[in-house]
Amino acid sequence: MKKVAGFGLILAMLAAGSGWAQSTSPALYQMRTKESSVTEKRFRKILGDNYDGQDKNRRDYDDDRKRRRRKQQTTQNQTDNNGYGSGPDYAWPSHLIEMGIRFAPSLDLNTAEGTGTYRGFSNNGAGVRMSVGPTLDYFFFKDRYAFSTGLWYTIKRSGFQMPGSFGQTVWNPGAPEKESVYNLQYLQIPATVKLFANNIGPNMRLYVQTGGLISIKLAERALEPSRNGLYMAESGGTRRQYGFGDIELLLGAGVQYRINQNNAFNVGMSYQRGLINVARASELTSKNRVVSLDLGFKF
Repeated sequence: MKKVAGFGLILAMLAAGSGWAQSTSPALYQMRTKESSVTEKRFRKILGDNYDGQDKNRRDYDDDRKRRRRKQQTTQNQTDNNGYGSGPDYAWPSHLIEMGIRFAPSLDLNTAEGTGTYRGFSNNGAGVRMSVGPTLDYFFFKDRYAFSTGLWYTIKRSGFQMPGSFGQTVWNPGAPEKESVYNLQYLQIPATVKLFANNIGPNMRLYVQTGGLISIKLAERALEPSRNGLYMAESGGTRRQYGFGDIELLLGAGVQYRINQNNAFNVGMSYQRGLINVARASELTSKNRVVSLDLGFKF
């Protein structure tokens, strides 16, 4: 301890001397500084690198700086592309409202259950139709939960198989069965919630959508009127066969792939289940069922 204290005293004297040398002559100051550096190297060689207790503090400081730099770099990687990188993306979205366009080819079918005059009615299979329109997502909690709505123009198919004697005044049990197919045009307003999951890949994450749809009927059109049993039986098609609208449940899931800060592609599947009887006849019950391939582009 006495030896270390003596070296400390020598260092203090050298520091005082270097201050005096600096004030008197630059050349003399440089010479003193060089001598001080040589002396310090000798002390380190004899007593070790931590002879004055400063190196440990310096190493701790450097280690702390490195840790902070690594943490900052990790955070930057996780929030790359405005929170849509390969890591968790719990950041607030850059846009609270995101607009998009949706195109959805769909497989449409309907239920059929008749009594009385409509006894023997059944559905006659499924058909492919389409839906298109703008979408709007409003993020109300970070970039995870969004209220999703829009305005979709949707064509649905509704069809029946019926006894051959339907619509005839004379019952004929041997008459061949008849068919009826209608295109129903709706304006749909979704009221749903989208829940986004963690990224499953670079700029790619899963979502689930659930909620309801309000469908307002715009028009109905009978296909092949001359062979459409329902159209011909009801006063030659002068009567409407379907109601003014429908309320449906919507359940969907898909993948969102973000290509930059503002644009993204959506690919998913959805299922719509009608809750209201869309047939106007009191003795006929028919509800819509739709399975769609949802293709979307956000901008």
